Amino acid sequence: MANNTVSVQLLERIANVGKEGEIIEVSHAYARNFLITKGLARIATPELIKREAEKKKKIQDNKSTLVEARHEIGERLHGTTLTFELPGGKEKIFGGLWEHEIIEKIKKQFSVQLEKKHVLLPEGHKLKHVGMTDIKINLWSDVNIKMHIEIRAVKH
Repeated sequence: MANNTVSVQLLERIANVGKEGEIIEVSHAYARNFLITKGLARIATPELIKREAEKKKKIQDNKSTLVEARHEIGERLHGTTLTFELPGGKEKIFGGLWEHEIIEKIKKQFSVQLEKKHVLLPEGHKLKHVGMTDIKINLWSDVNIKMHIEIRAVKH
């Protein structure tokens, strides 16, 4: 019995079939009469299959590099203390300390670029009290670190 399948690359996502760019095996009839005719797929040549395999390997290598980078950043930041001198009174500061100010300080001090979603403040809002406070930095599901924020009030 002859092999009635052919390899095709999907040009867009098709429910219950596959994602865009994916190379799949389908029957000759399905490929010829539906997928290729409707412009949903193209025949996967050996060169195309090789190129896609190289692209997948490169993406996987980039992912592992990112994981290593996240862990290295986590090790550099974990347990460190950031000190802020802000206008305020004995126990409270005026205005408060927001995530973006913490991100800027981390960027200046450690040359690490974070986003607001990475910084988790206690009770979910700005810091207002003078003294030490612990915050969490969530770089990814596998990298959660704790930093210390020291706020000192400066008389106006």
